[in-house]
Amino acid sequence: MFTSQRSLLLVALVMGLVASQLHAQGNNPARYGGPLQINLNPQIRPGLSLQQAAYNTAVLGRAYQQVPAYALGYNPYLQNGYPSGPALAPGPFVGSPYAASAYGASPYALSTSPSYNPYTGTGSLGNSPYSLSTTGSAYGSPYSAYNSPNYGGYQDPVGAELQGQAALTAASGAYQVNIQQARILRQQARQASLDTTRRRIELENWYRSMQPTPQQLRDQQAAAELTTARKEAPDTDITSGKALNVLLRSIQRSPALNLAASMPIDEDNLKQINLAGAGTTGNVGMLKDVTKISWPETLQDSSYEKQRKRLNQNLVHAVTILKDGDPVPESTLKDIRADYKSINDKINEGADELSAGQYIESRRFLNQLNQAIRALGDKNVGKHFNKTWAAKGKNVAELVAHLTKEGLGFAAAAPGDEAAYKALYLAMRQFEAGLATAQTPK
Repeated sequence: MFTSQRSLLLVALVMGLVASQLHAQGNNPARYGGPLQINLNPQIRPGLSLQQAAYNTAVLGRAYQQVPAYALGYNPYLQNGYPSGPALAPGPFVGSPYAASAYGASPYALSTSPSYNPYTGTGSLGNSPYSLSTTGSAYGSPYSAYNSPNYGGYQDPVGAELQGQAALTAASGAYQVNIQQARILRQQARQASLDTTRRRIELENWYRSMQPTPQQLRDQQAAAELTTARKEAPDTDITSGKALNVLLRSIQRSPALNLAASMPIDEDNLKQINLAGAGTTGNVGMLKDVTKISWPETLQDSSYEKQRKRLNQNLVHAVTILKDGDPVPESTLKDIRADYKSINDKINEGADELSAGQYIESRRFLNQLNQAIRALGDKNVGKHFNKTWAAKGKNVAELVAHLTKEGLGFAAAAPGDEAAYKALYLAMRQFEAGLATAQTPK
């Protein structure tokens, strides 16, 4: 038996050498002395050709097939992994895939030992992947119709069609439901957007309702100014005419104007009160006694003398024309404005050389002079010099009546008129307080 096996191995070795020789000669014919030559029946050993050796092997194989395995001392059906009887030596069927002995375990036979079964990894019963498994494997046999993760079981075609139609119907229904739900959500989003817009508008309206209107702001400011004027207004508010105008408007609105006690006014003080019509510009207070304009000491310097003298002459000439009832010529107004600009520019350029007091005094005088020059160009300026817009009245009530009739108000005080303004303020304040008392129910 061992001789036959050695013969088979020898035949295989020789065939391999022959094939290698043929391959090498075919790849490199020059090395082997010419074109490829194939010997189909080479000699394996003296007296034995390749064909004869193959025939002998075939005859021996057919003969061995007729001999049972157990006759040779080998049991191919043994399943316990141990040899039986005297057959301890390896037989010709060692390594047979159909045996389960310790000398040649079959992967197709049931085994209780995982070391002899390559398809089981546990100590429990395992079997071939081609037979029923008793192990706890996750899938069992990969060819099982019900255990395989890759192959489904057989199903009736009619049932499969019905199941497919049912699945399609369910999917179509779910699709329609999802579409309707999406539409509902979209409508809800739109409604939420509209609700947010409505709430924003309501918030804006509420916010505006909490804010005071322009008229309310004006009323609040007027009330605050009246409160200040009724108590003790600052000198600046008095000399500028602001406090006098606040009291004047309060008296004009009072329904008890004729019930209050009359407050007398000094007529000499009224001559120093400057008035202004609605829509007029400037202040003629400095021009009432134009020949007695008192220039500040700083502006009496020789560097201003030329422009100062010419400006004084033109102002006197303009007032004389106005008292005659004629308008001021444009050429005269042009010369007056040019001299004023020259003096104003020079005081600004030399401001660093002046003390704070000197500059403030000069600046205040030039501002009042500028108001007088602006008044000369107003179309109603003649009414100041023909006594139409002059302050008249023996008491506060008569003065208020005259101002109301002519549509006049108080203008700023000219230099030297401050005392007359303070006296009139005290008289008007007392009169307005009497009106408030007279209209209060008893």
